[in-house]
Amino acid sequence: MKNPIRVLRSAVGSLCLPDATRPPVFPLMTVAGLCGIAALVIFQVEGASKADPAKRAEATFRSGEALSERSNNHVRQTDPAQALRQLSTLGKGNDRDSRIRDLLFKWAAQDAEAALSWASSQEELSTRRSARSTVCLAVAEKDPHRAVMLALGPGAEDEDGGLLECLTMQWCEKEPETVLDWVRGQPPGEWRERLLARASFVLSKSDPAAAAQLVSGLEPGTVQNEAAMAVLHQWALKDSTAALQWAEGFSEPILRERALTEVANLRTSMLRPEVE
Repeated sequence: MKNPIRVLRSAVGSLCLPDATRPPVFPLMTVAGLCGIAALVIFQVEGASKADPAKRAEATFRSGEALSERSNNHVRQTDPAQALRQLSTLGKGNDRDSRIRDLLFKWAAQDAEAALSWASSQEELSTRRSARSTVCLAVAEKDPHRAVMLALGPGAEDEDGGLLECLTMQWCEKEPETVLDWVRGQPPGEWRERLLARASFVLSKSDPAAAAQLVSGLEPGTVQNEAAMAVLHQWALKDSTAALQWAEGFSEPILRERALTEVANLRTSMLRPEVE
């Protein structure tokens, strides 16, 4: 049996020949002829599949999978909300959740407001929080200020506090002074204190002394204590003497002891490689 692929290639090649050089029988190789070749190809494939049902099943699956994927891509590009609804009907699991996050992340990059609206409409609390976080974090990659404003917009909930702290830190890495001015302008309360604490940690990486001053202005309590330890750690990595001097001035005995121990441990760990 002739190779049907070669026959088909020869026929198609003849279509490109000038009229004068086409074979005399070429008029016969019109639609009927090409259909005959196609039938021959199909017959050969059918014969092979009958001989090996496993190959036939695999080919059928692959063709269906490719068609399904093209259809899904079209839906994702034209109607992300519909695609997300379809994904939500799948059984719960890491694969489904990962696909939802990926699609939502891409949608947020194109239309953050629409994506956030969809996220906020989810009935289940954990799903809603996760979706809102995905949208805002996607926006924050390019514009953390806008991401913070979106997180505070319609659909914002008390449970979004951790998200806002994270977004504020990302914003602070780009515009520290702007962030500090914005945070200080928020209503007094634990939420503002936590945002200032997060900002102090970001600031401690570049200017620990300024970060220490910011922490000193926080309300006494757990938030201030944890912020102090975070800043102290960063400061001790850069200048352990200055960090130690600051720690010695802590008024609360338990916090002071904890801070002095932290500096001593860091000094020991930094000296150990030199001794070895």
